[in-house]
Amino acid sequence: MHKSKKTSPYIVADSRAYLDHDMFAIMSGPTIAAISVVFDHAEYEDVYQTCIDGFLAVAKISACHHLEDVLDDLVVSLCKFTTLLNPSSVEEPVLAFGDDAKARMATVTVSLSQIADDSEMSSDPGHGKPLTNSLSSAHMQAIGTPRRSSGLMGRFSQLLSLDTEEPRSQPTEQQLAAHQRTLQTIQKCHIDSIFTESKFLQADSLLQLARALIWAAGRPQKGNTSPEDEDTAVFCLELLIAITLNNRDRIGLLWQGVYEHIANIVQSTVVACALVEKAVFGLLRICQRLLPYKENLADELLRSLQLVLKLDARVADQYCEQITQEVSRLVKANATHIRTPMGWRTIASLLSITARHPDASESGFEALSFIMADGAHLSPANFVLCVDAARQFAESRVGQTDRSVHAVDLMAGSVACLVRWAQDAREAMAEAEAAKLCQDIGEMWLRLVQGLRKVCLDQREEVRNHALLSLQMCLTGVDEIHLPLGFWPQCFEMVIFTMLDDLAEIAQGNPQTQKEYRNIEGTLVLALKLLTKVFLHLLQELSQLTSFCKLWRNVIGRMEKYMKLKVKRGEKLQELVPELLKNTLLVMKTKGVLVPTSTLGGDNVWEQTWLHVNKIFPSLQSEVFPNQDSEPLQSNQSDGGRSPISNESAQNE
Repeated sequence: MHKSKKTSPYIVADSRAYLDHDMFAIMSGPTIAAISVVFDHAEYEDVYQTCIDGFLAVAKISACHHLEDVLDDLVVSLCKFTTLLNPSSVEEPVLAFGDDAKARMATVTVSLSQIADDSEMSSDPGHGKPLTNSLSSAHMQAIGTPRRSSGLMGRFSQLLSLDTEEPRSQPTEQQLAAHQRTLQTIQKCHIDSIFTESKFLQADSLLQLARALIWAAGRPQKGNTSPEDEDTAVFCLELLIAITLNNRDRIGLLWQGVYEHIANIVQSTVVACALVEKAVFGLLRICQRLLPYKENLADELLRSLQLVLKLDARVADQYCEQITQEVSRLVKANATHIRTPMGWRTIASLLSITARHPDASESGFEALSFIMADGAHLSPANFVLCVDAARQFAESRVGQTDRSVHAVDLMAGSVACLVRWAQDAREAMAEAEAAKLCQDIGEMWLRLVQGLRKVCLDQREEVRNHALLSLQMCLTGVDEIHLPLGFWPQCFEMVIFTMLDDLAEIAQGNPQTQKEYRNIEGTLVLALKLLTKVFLHLLQELSQLTSFCKLWRNVIGRMEKYMKLKVKRGEKLQELVPELLKNTLLVMKTKGVLVPTSTLGGDNVWEQTWLHVNKIFPSLQSEVFPNQDSEPLQSNQSDGGRSPISNESAQNE
């Protein structure tokens, strides 16, 4: 070739870069092998450096031509010199690494070649925070004999932590120097840039990085796990969570693998440990950070939090308070981004289980109050779920009675939302759509009053009496909802009559039950007043029902039942029942619902009323109808029909 340059005429070929890719692909394998042989047998650091320059040149050209296979071969060759792949054969592997210049140079070169692997990554290897700065300073201070650990990630995390639980001897000057060289090597590697700058990685590279971390962490096993394996698993999990948070725009690419890895950890852990702690709180952090930006994944992210509900009971108890605090932060920051029943079901479940936990209940109730107070974040998607959660706090004996009362107030206050939604529906929706929503609102209201009914049976007098008054408000304060008539018979049967029967059973219980329910007679009085007030408030609507006569007989029947109850200070009931019954009859008379009629048999309100009332208080008929005989007016028969009032009643029925 030298002679050809002197030959005249000499023409320089202008091949440009057309053959560079193919020629490099052919030459790269032998080149890497040749440099590796020299590097392996070299004894001087200047020769090492020449070889390193050659390796880096191969890496840069490979990255330029996107020859991933060549880069893979280069990394495999370099890793043989790092000593990180080899099981520990010396007592002090960290110090041995610090004394091995070839291993240190090869390790740095591996990291730099990885930075060159993606053409979109920053070309400045110093860009990003050194990994040592993100580690606890305590991890970087001690020298001694680290626990042995095999495998690349185990050995590497061991180098990064430089920590040990075994007794340490006083280091020599040589050991201090080796330790310092190891730290400097780690700093030169800029390993953290692979993770902090992972958003610049190509999609396939990012996916492979996540899979490598999951593989290196190993599959969690139930039972005893060595401290070395747990340290490695924690290290890998922290990195996996970091790249997940740094790649929120590509969460769909990573999420399935990340979720499955965390699920495996949660479901295989039976005792509290650092790994499950990192998994649970890492999952919560991912949800907190990504919910505002990924509404299309909101349900999937929130569904993942059901893993917390699958924690072993001992593990859950250990972390319950901290978990609830994180859930509370998530709710306060992202309540507007949770819009489906599925998403709210997870949140409500996480809050509900804290109602009976002495350490976590305060944070759980605070989060629930944030959602429900003044209907701030209540919606048809979460109404029933939140009401059920509030009921559990109302029934809980954890905390002061005031909190149970407050929970009842949250339940009762939610009825205002139902009224507002019904009004909005009538104003903004078509008639068919509004009717459908009002039907749904009716179902929500029914669940609300059923929940309050249960709290009315609480052993604590203040709580159950407050629940009774709140229930009365929710039953009489929904006129503007315009509930379908069919809801009311259902409500009386499932809520009012059932509550009255349950309270009567408690009052007639054994001495121990009566001791637990102190001053039950006061509650019975409130319950009877609720019955009559609700009945009279709805009298016009109820009288239009075909089943009105049956409902009215049940009302009289409950009054009779309470009249006969034998409880302490029962004289209050014996005085109250005739008074309430008389008032009810007078209102029914005034509104034309109870009027004399000549029609006999069937569901005749007049006949059925006196048939049952006269068994209890025979004198009431003459008091309510002083000018009326006990039998229907004969004049009505002679007139061939009913009185004007009677006709009005018939129309109402």
